[in-house]
Amino acid sequence: MKNNTILLVITCILVGLVSCTGKKENEEEKARKGWTLVCEDDFGESLDQAVWQKIPKSKHPSFRYMSGRDELYVFQDGNLVLRVLENTAASDTMPFLTGGITGGGIKGNSVSRMEVRARMNPVQGATAYISLLPSDKAKNISVDVMERYGVDEFVYQSVTSEYTTTQGMPDNPPSSALVGVNPNEYHIYGVEKYPDSLVFFVDDIRTKKYPRILTDIPGQFPFNDQDFNLFMGIRLNKDTDTTALPADMLIDWVRFYEPMTPSTKK
Repeated sequence: MKNNTILLVITCILVGLVSCTGKKENEEEKARKGWTLVCEDDFGESLDQAVWQKIPKSKHPSFRYMSGRDELYVFQDGNLVLRVLENTAASDTMPFLTGGITGGGIKGNSVSRMEVRARMNPVQGATAYISLLPSDKAKNISVDVMERYGVDEFVYQSVTSEYTTTQGMPDNPPSSALVGVNPNEYHIYGVEKYPDSLVFFVDDIRTKKYPRILTDIPGQFPFNDQDFNLFMGIRLNKDTDTTALPADMLIDWVRFYEPMTPSTKK
C-alpha cells in the first residue's frame, strides 16, 4: 500500500502545471534524469474533484457515451478503473456508458514531461486512450500519448493538427508510431513537450519524435502554442459487442515533471 502524501498545489502553479495530489512511492521509481517531479496523483480511494472532472457527454466521438454514474469509476487495488458497460436504463437511449476523466495538463510555451501508468482489459470495438487536448477546445489538435484499438497487441502514439488532417500531411514528418507492447500489462506511457518537438516514450524508452519543421503549409506544429488538458477514457464503436463488456482501463498513477535546468530542445 502506498503511503499518502500531498504535493503542494502551489508548486504545480509555479511551474505552470494544473495542480494534482497523490501518494508517496519509492522516490527512485519516480526519478527521471534531468527532470523534477512537480505533481502527481496515485488514485487511492476516491477521485479528487479539485483536480479531476468526469468527462461530460458530447458529440465528440470519444465522449458520446460518457456518463458520470458511479459504477463507471471504480477504485481497486490502488487503481482508478474506468469502465465501459452496457446501458440497461430504460430512461436512457444510449446503448453504452463509458467513464472518463479530464484534468491536469501542460501549459503552452513550457518544457514539460507527463507520464501515465496504465493497463487495459480489452474488448473488440473499444479504444482506450490517454490524450492531451487543447484547453480552448480548438479543432484538429491532439497529442495521443496512447491509443489501443480493440484487442491489438500494440498501441499508437500520434499527433493530430490542421497540417496532418486538413492539409493532408500526416507523413512529413510521420505523425504516428506503432509501438509493440502487451497492453494487458502495465506500461508507463509518456510524452515530453519542447518548443520545437514532442518526444514520446513507453516504459521510459524513447519511441518517437515529432519535430517542428520549416514549411509554408499552416498548422504544422501548434503544440507549443496551446494549453492542454489530459483526457483518459475509452472510445466505443457503435457496433461494439455488448456481450463482451465490460471493458476497463486501469490507471495506476499520473505524473508531471519540469526540467531541472532550462531546456529548449531534445
